Amino acid sequence: MPLLSTLIFLLSAGVNLSANASAIVGAQSVQVGDVRITELMAKIEGNDGSWFELFNSTDHDVDLNGCTLSSGNEEQFVLQAPLLISAGNYSVFASDRSNLALLTLVAGEVAYQYRATEFELTGGPDAVSLSCNEVVIDTVSYASYRPGAATQSRGWQLAPGVLDASATDKDISWCYTGLPILSEDYLYGDDNVASPGRANPRCTENVLPYLYINDQNAVSVEGIDFAQTLKVAEAELQRNLATAPLTIWALRDQAVTPEVAGAIAALYVAYIDSLYTAETVTLIDWNHAVWHFAWAIANLYRNGDEAVKSQLQLAYDDAKNRHATLERFQLVALDHAQSEDISMGNAHEPGFNYAKTHVVVPGNPLYLQSFEQYLEDRPSDFSVAVIGILYELKVFFDPLFD
Repeated sequence: MPLLSTLIFLLSAGVNLSANASAIVGAQSVQVGDVRITELMAKIEGNDGSWFELFNSTDHDVDLNGCTLSSGNEEQFVLQAPLLISAGNYSVFASDRSNLALLTLVAGEVAYQYRATEFELTGGPDAVSLSCNEVVIDTVSYASYRPGAATQSRGWQLAPGVLDASATDKDISWCYTGLPILSEDYLYGDDNVASPGRANPRCTENVLPYLYINDQNAVSVEGIDFAQTLKVAEAELQRNLATAPLTIWALRDQAVTPEVAGAIAALYVAYIDSLYTAETVTLIDWNHAVWHFAWAIANLYRNGDEAVKSQLQLAYDDAKNRHATLERFQLVALDHAQSEDISMGNAHEPGFNYAKTHVVVPGNPLYLQSFEQYLEDRPSDFSVAVIGILYELKVFFDPLFD
């Protein structure tokens, strides 16, 4: 299933617009789609003012002097002075409530600042529309802007590649800016993940293609031996590695009994604090470990019945606030622990591979068959240390050969 795009109904550029329509702006002819709305961040409770981004898709400069920008709430403003968008470039329009100092860290500059008392993009339903001489050049509408618990912090963007010349109206799709897991190039300020004034990065569903939202059936695994798997989980937690809680993470979306929930809660209470001094394993450090253990508890609690929740209550009360203790990943950890929408699944190929070697499912050849097999197959502490050293050497020497 699509990810967050399934949660929001969106009408985007070019839909129900005449492809042949054009408007004369000054001495220019501006065609429908010449200037595209490519990203926005709505104003909701707790964040700065809204902003949106326009992209000149042509090979010539476009002056928007005299054009009108409208919202879905009958708000509008007219550009009454020359405003040039260079060929192939982006321009950012921002509310005067926006923190321009932070916004310009990524955007470089804000082309136009509108008054929030006259025009502001809301949490929805709302829209942005660009018209020149009464010809609609581009428009985008949304029913609800809700990226997660850190709602105010995520850009809502046109999917990368849509501006390619081969793209058609059927290709038009929008998504939330990919989470800053693999790169923080698009993280500005304390809690903003977006790309104002720049080409849009990967979508959340591209970064995490195996993740589902609120769909436990899609990720259920039949036949898990929870007793043996919890033995694997405890053995991992005793190793003091940053990967230690990932066995519980691999179980986080399964339907569990109160007894299993109680055992998992006990492991969380016993080991969560020790993860802050866990040894880093390649890319996985203590921040990742704490985030994933808290995420696992949050999912098990929210997916469980009242008996399961009772067993997990104390652990969940702690886990949902662990994001505040992290040096990295605070936003995504907050999303996973407190969002109304529950992120499920292995998230990525390495996650699935880990689950296959740590979750015991007798008779399913994709998974571990027994606790004894885990003991036979797991790498030794020495092997893990060597892998870590080789990884650090690779990171050190790679730039020398770029």
